[in-house]
Amino acid sequence: DKLLEEIYHKQGDSEKLTELLFQKFRSHHSTDTLQALLDVIGHDKRDDVISDETRQILKTERLRESDAEFLISIGKIDEAEQYLLGLADQLNGDHYGSLLSLAEAMEAENRNLAASLMYRSLLVSILERGYTKAYPHGIRYLKKLDKLAVKISAWKHFKHHAAFKEQLIAAQGRKRSFWSNYEVKK
Repeated sequence: DKLLEEIYHKQGDSEKLTELLFQKFRSHHSTDTLQALLDVIGHDKRDDVISDETRQILKTERLRESDAEFLISIGKIDEAEQYLLGLADQLNGDHYGSLLSLAEAMEAENRNLAASLMYRSLLVSILERGYTKAYPHGIRYLKKLDKLAVKISAWKHFKHHAAFKEQLIAAQGRKRSFWSNYEVKK
């Protein structure tokens, strides 16, 4: 792609260059791919491109954390929250690198339900894998969930924190080192 980009640029073939940059942007939404595209098509088209891509992202049925990160980075917090809540069943706590940063971003914007669902996913992943070295992180997530639950008044169709916690204890209650450290640090 980089080589093609250079060739089209040197040939002055803005049509093929634009097409290539659009493909690149759509395959990985980021501020960098957006910037590269806008440098060719013109920065005056920024709002139109963002509106179109936001609509496309919200239509998708498969969660891509990078799309949520992109929406946040361009200031589309409402849309990012809508996207994450709409595809919450696909949140995967094993993707802790991107999921943690998304959870923190949502929490910083007081999007507590979305943040809570991501912290739940991270916690469940740690406990299901029985990864004891990560238990301190899991304890931190559960304490954060306890605090966030107080701030959430509308749980929509998601389980209330108390129900989630009961289910978690039923499924993972035998992990004594986790629960004893959670109780001690409470």
